Order: sequence, then C-alpha cells, then structure tokens
Amino acid sequence: MKKTTINAILISIITIMSVSICFLLFCIMTRPRYVIVNEPEAALITEASNSTEDAQPEYIFGSSPETPAVESSVDEEPLNTMHGKTSTRVNIRNAPSEDAKVLSTVDEGTTFDIIEIQDNGWTKIRYEDTEAYISSSFVIIINE
Repeated sequence: MKKTTINAILISIITIMSVSICFLLFCIMTRPRYVIVNEPEAALITEASNSTEDAQPEYIFGSSPETPAVESSVDEEPLNTMHGKTSTRVNIRNAPSEDAKVLSTVDEGTTFDIIEIQDNGWTKIRYEDTEAYISSSFVIIINE
C-alpha cells in the first residue's frame, strides 16, 4: 500500500476514536448524580374474605382524608429515612476516603439505608448492620 493510503486510514481511525472519547466524556459529565423520588406510590390493601361486599380498600402511603390509613403491627422505620441504591459496581468503605479500607464491593442496584449525605462527596450508609461509606457519585436516592 502507498504511504498516503496508510496515512489516510490512520487519520480516519484517530478521528473516530477522538469523537468517541468526546462523546463518552459528555455522557459521563451530564449523567445525574442523584435521582430523588418525592412522591411514594399508594399501596392498595384489601382484606381477603369470603364476601366481596365486605372488602374495603385502604391505603398505607399517600392516604387521603376520606380513606383511613391501615395501622401496622410490624415495627416501621421513620418516614424520613432515605434509601439508596448503587448506580454501578462500587466499593463500600469504612471511612469517607478513597484510601479507606474496602469492606465490600457491591453490584449495580444494591439497596441500602442512607444515614447522611455529607458535603465532602461521601454518603454514610447502613451496610450489613454497620455504618459504612460510599462515594456520592454512585448513589441513586430512592424513597419507598
């Protein structure tokens, strides 16, 4: 092959790779850091009985004044407890630092309770009944 043909092919490959890198950087820079869901869905509860005319639906979350909430005998956590999940595979650490000991590595979608979102870019979580830390960049806030 001629040198000009080889040079044209190499320049084309470099151009395609440069455009791909720019696109990937754009996607990384514009992805959301947190997704906050403010309104919980209403859970429709009906009591099972032999007679269908006795069953009346009641709502637990998002109860309206005309529909009373169902009282639960199970210990419930406070309503202001935040929950989160991981946006990708990520390390769980024992301190809010990249140099801290890695307690575990979890997969995308792993859920946990959020104790505190700190200003230093770390989120304090409850993981396996202990306090741990995860980089806030990989946290998606969910409310259940």
